[in-house]
Amino acid sequence: MKKGKVFYIFFLYLLFIIFYYSCMKGKEKINEVINKQPIYKDYVDVKKLFDIDVTQINIFSKEYDFSRFIDFDKNHNLYILDSYSGTIWVFDTKNGKLINKFGKIGQGPSEFEDANRLVIKDDKLFVFQGFFGLKILSLNGNYISQQTITIENPLVIKAVGDKFFLLTGKTDRTFTNLELILREVDESFSGGKEVWRYKCPLGLKGPVYWEWLYINKNGNFYYPKENLDKYLISKYDRNGHEILRFGRDYELSKYSQKAKEEIRSYFKKAIESGQMIPLESPPIVRNIFEDLKENIWVVSGETFEDNLIPEYENTVDIFDKAGRWLCNFKTKLISKNSFFDNGKIFRLLPINPETYDQFLEVYEIKYLAD
Repeated sequence: MKKGKVFYIFFLYLLFIIFYYSCMKGKEKINEVINKQPIYKDYVDVKKLFDIDVTQINIFSKEYDFSRFIDFDKNHNLYILDSYSGTIWVFDTKNGKLINKFGKIGQGPSEFEDANRLVIKDDKLFVFQGFFGLKILSLNGNYISQQTITIENPLVIKAVGDKFFLLTGKTDRTFTNLELILREVDESFSGGKEVWRYKCPLGLKGPVYWEWLYINKNGNFYYPKENLDKYLISKYDRNGHEILRFGRDYELSKYSQKAKEEIRSYFKKAIESGQMIPLESPPIVRNIFEDLKENIWVVSGETFEDNLIPEYENTVDIFDKAGRWLCNFKTKLISKNSFFDNGKIFRLLPINPETYDQFLEVYEIKYLAD
């Protein structure tokens, strides 16, 4: 047999092997863990440390989606952007004390105009203004630079290593459909690598789908794709490959009458105009965060933010990184408006209707079993 023909046959064989393994890789079965019951009865205790007084920060009293106005630096200090006053407040999370405050409304170097989002990366503050503005400052509030950017419908921005994860919403000409697109971008916030897409079943008339996305510091992220029907969370690696699905047996239940009344009151105009479809049952997963042990904490079902009943206890589940259901408990201390940093859980309370005070409660996690 001639050498050229041998080489040709070998080349075809090599292509076949590459094609075969590429197909097999695409058909790899994702490990799915559906839990029947938790492993532990008592796994954690949550102990209150202190309150942070946020009464003077207007943003908490006027914004429904507050998460885009908060972030932590590498020393775990908490930064809060008040877009109404153009001020950034900085709190020491060891004791809850105010340690810095800077900025005001204006167009000067360290002033803000229509500031609507704050993100921290390394030793820099990225403050987004209006539709196209970005101002970069030091963590002490000193001006570094500014630039014009174009981001279509930004929903979530998180610093991950030397990049940012940017979640945007894409709709159609009728403003009916909604697709979430997650990309990895640099400080220009343009182009970048697409990581993940998700088409929202009810489009713009549905719930706030992007609230269910959780991205950890390594770029792994979690999302419950069938959140209106199933307790099932997908875990993805930094490149958007699904690597795990986990959840538990769950019985779908309708909103309480009190929750229905509160939701219809808060979103009255959107519901009456047909811009929003009120759901009969709450989305299953309402909040996700990851603790220092890489356990996944999930707040599920109806929460205090739905019904505003002071004594209402929310349902919390904890899963380990393999998707095993560690524990389940009811608590007032962790809710939909809770977030985590450095072993502490922060819970935003509503404004007190009598005193008009408002606080962030700070809790420490104590592990009882492992």
